[in-house]
This record gives sequence, structure tokens and C-alpha cells, in this order.
Amino acid sequence: MKFAARFLFLSILVLVCTTSPAFGDNIAIQNASFEITNPLTTSCGPACLYNSGPIPSWTTSASGTLQGSWQPGPVQFTSVSNGSMAAYSNGGTISQILSDSLLANNLYTLTVAVGNRADTAIYNLATTYIIQLFAGSTLLNSITGSNAVIPLGTFMDVSFNYLSGVTFPAGNLSIVLSSIGPQSDFDNVRLTATSTVTSVAEPSSLTLLAAGLGLALFVFRRR
Repeated sequence: MKFAARFLFLSILVLVCTTSPAFGDNIAIQNASFEITNPLTTSCGPACLYNSGPIPSWTTSASGTLQGSWQPGPVQFTSVSNGSMAAYSNGGTISQILSDSLLANNLYTLTVAVGNRADTAIYNLATTYIIQLFAGSTLLNSITGSNAVIPLGTFMDVSFNYLSGVTFPAGNLSIVLSSIGPQSDFDNVRLTATSTVTSVAEPSSLTLLAAGLGLALFVFRRR
């Protein structure tokens, strides 16, 4: 019984040593939580301020009140996803071109916190948000949803994946956030890449491990 237990332990040890798990790498996004802003010049209620852009490190589609940065107050949100600032879109587009491009055999996961203002019904702010991930000009994946499914006064994480293969579109990755109608609110944008290839030890390493396992088994049996 002791021999069987020792053999099982050594077998598991060999398996762990000869393969390595995949871990997700965070891809850099500038001003990902929209905490860096230009001056917030307009009041929107108690402890609430906003501007009409531009949003540092992000490209906005137009001037005016279509998109910008804001600090929600307690009338709008109990809290934001990360920090104290968020971005809003009233039909405009907020985008950023990243410094990374696609790698082969990776699972990409884009996550964005989307909000639903507590005063949505009062100001008729029910809207549709759109989140997109591009490589160059190629749309990799997107999600379109309604803020109505998000509890009032809160932000909720929304995610989708893209799996690259051996061949994949060229060009820098880019993230696009937009809204159909007023008002979509975004915060805490995250993008990760996880290799789908499991690394295996070199044949020479496997030979040494096998030899060590055989020697250990010989010693255990002699005892």
C-alpha cells in the first residue's frame, strides 16, 4: 500500500514538472479606468461633475456632449467600478489603439464595467451599449447590450472572448466603446491574453525525470 502511494505521488510530480499551466497576461491600456481627466467644468448634482471631453489617452468621435469624463455623485451611482471617475457616451464613440497586436494561439478576454444610473427612469436614459475589439480594421468580436439588465445605481462587468489560431488578422489591437442613445457609462477596461498552448518539457528533461523515477522506484522496492 505504501509502495502504491509513493508511486502515485511520484507520477503526479512528474506530470507537474513536465507541463506548465497557462496564465493570462494583462495587456496595457492607457487610462483604463478614466481616472485621468481634463477639468470637470459642469455640475450635474451633489458631488457630480463632468466635461464634454476629450478623454486623455482615448479618441472621441465628436465634440459637444456626445462623450466625456465624469465624476458621478450619489444620485447617479452608489460607487463606480474602479476609482471615482467614469466615461460616458451619449451616442458618441470612445476608442483607443493599443501597442499590442495579436499573437498566435491565444485567448483574448475583454472586460468592461458598464453602468446603469439610478436616475435612468427619471431622465429616460435607457440605452444600448456597444463594446468592440479590433485588430487593425478587422472586427474580432463585440457585444451589444442594454443597461436595463444592470441593477440601478451600479456597474457590472461585461466580457467577451476572441480565440486566435495559427493565422490571425494583422494590426494593432483597439477597443471601441459606444452607445446608441443616451447614456452608456464605462469604467475599468481590461484586456488579457492567455496562451492556449501547454508547454511540455524537452525530451532530454523527460529522460532525466524518467531515470530519476526509475531509481526512486528501485530504492522503494528494495526497502
